[in-house]
Amino acid sequence: MRIGTVPYLNAKPLIDWFHSEQCDADAKIVQAVPSELALMLDRGDVDVALVSVFDLFVHSRLRLIPGISISADGPVKSVRLFSKVPLAQIRSVALDTSSLTSTALLRILLAERHGISPRWHPHAPDLDAMLASHDAALLIGDLRLFQEAAAHVTDLGAEWKALTGLPFVYAAWLARPEAPLGSLEQVLHRAKEWGVARLESLSETWAARMCLPLDRVRDYFLNVMQYDLGPAHLKALEQFHRKCVAHGLIGAAGSRADGGTHVCLP
Repeated sequence: MRIGTVPYLNAKPLIDWFHSEQCDADAKIVQAVPSELALMLDRGDVDVALVSVFDLFVHSRLRLIPGISISADGPVKSVRLFSKVPLAQIRSVALDTSSLTSTALLRILLAERHGISPRWHPHAPDLDAMLASHDAALLIGDLRLFQEAAAHVTDLGAEWKALTGLPFVYAAWLARPEAPLGSLEQVLHRAKEWGVARLESLSETWAARMCLPLDRVRDYFLNVMQYDLGPAHLKALEQFHRKCVAHGLIGAAGSRADGGTHVCLP
């Protein structure tokens, strides 16, 4: 089986089993940012991939693997807006386009929480360059994890929690319909169970490898990130989908913006 994963710290508990001595799965692991993984999945280059949940809405036929996600119930620390000015004064935003979910979420939050609709500019994920040309910059992943690198820093997970009272699902496993779903689900759940049972040791491993403070990595794994996909997470996905439709980020409910059908939630 061909499995696509992301290079971010928050995914390590879901994928490190594949690199362990305990792994007995015949799996080829491919690593890329979520937007690239979605294209690989759509082309059939991988059978399953850990991708942004926005791809659940815009890529037809893909199947959601139940019970697993990358989520947070409140501040997430690794999906943040850095701005030179207060939120109400933002007129232009540089977007890290690695994740369609995060860009869609930011558009919704700025409109509904702060009543603004700035100009959007795709940009390579370089904070200094982004802020040199724009009022604010959206960055995801580990690049600025735990850093306060601008006058104003807004955590998108905290903003979503304030807006809806729900957790937010950032990524999930999506599979091609012809992929062996039963065996994929079994293997991915084994990987999750292995990782979640070893969050303390994974914290030590990755804090050392990434030269990050151990206490912050431990807190990130144990208290910030969630790896289940339960009723509250599914409700949050449905809420996010409705808001994407309402803001014109995808087509009417039941369809993609380009006319294809989106994947129904379980």
